[in-house]
Amino acid sequence: MSPPNPLPNPAASQTDAPGGVGLWAAVAVSYVVSPLALPPLVYGLVLAHVGASWAGVAWGAGIGLVFLSVVPLVYVGGMRLQGRIASLEIRDRTKRTEPFLVALGANGAALAVVLGIDVAGRGLLAALVACHALNTTLLVLITTRWKISVHCASVAGAVSTLAFVHRHVPGRVLDAGPAGAAVLAGGAGLTGLVLWARVRSRAHTPAQAAAGTGMGLVAPYLELVALSGAIGV
Repeated sequence: MSPPNPLPNPAASQTDAPGGVGLWAAVAVSYVVSPLALPPLVYGLVLAHVGASWAGVAWGAGIGLVFLSVVPLVYVGGMRLQGRIASLEIRDRTKRTEPFLVALGANGAALAVVLGIDVAGRGLLAALVACHALNTTLLVLITTRWKISVHCASVAGAVSTLAFVHRHVPGRVLDAGPAGAAVLAGGAGLTGLVLWARVRSRAHTPAQAAAGTGMGLVAPYLELVALSGAIGV
């Protein structure tokens, strides 16, 4: 069973957005830089930073991939195939609660697996998964009232997480050298690109995209600071 075409005709899904190359680019950015793609990348990078073995890095990335990417994607794909939603982006906020709850359940399973493995940085990884669950819950509560941008919150949250690790967690990948600065600069650029894409495609208003970005930049960082004593940083 194959998922629906990830690049639908913009005229069919963004009827009120100006057409042209800009719209196609905005749609492509929205699908490529998906919230579901970020957890395995962030978890793998963080574990590599703290010196986990390749097996440990694979464990972290794999947990993010299976529980926080594949499980929600399969569920949302099923909703799309059943005709319950118009696209994988779930633009109708009234349809978002159910997949959010599935994502929360998968988050709990991910945390249980993390606590059951023995890898370098396990405490930090558990904190990341817990923060992911907390912020998913916040997004569920907000989106029942207002269509905050989950895309913007997710990519900004990934950058915020990496910024915390860069500043507070000793390691070798996201250190104070050029590599760490390059990762954060690239993340900042990607955050701006996603914000533009969500507004350009009329998926969100500028206020909704900015609110998602602001939440993503602030919430994970403060949560990890609050948990820093428990994770030993």
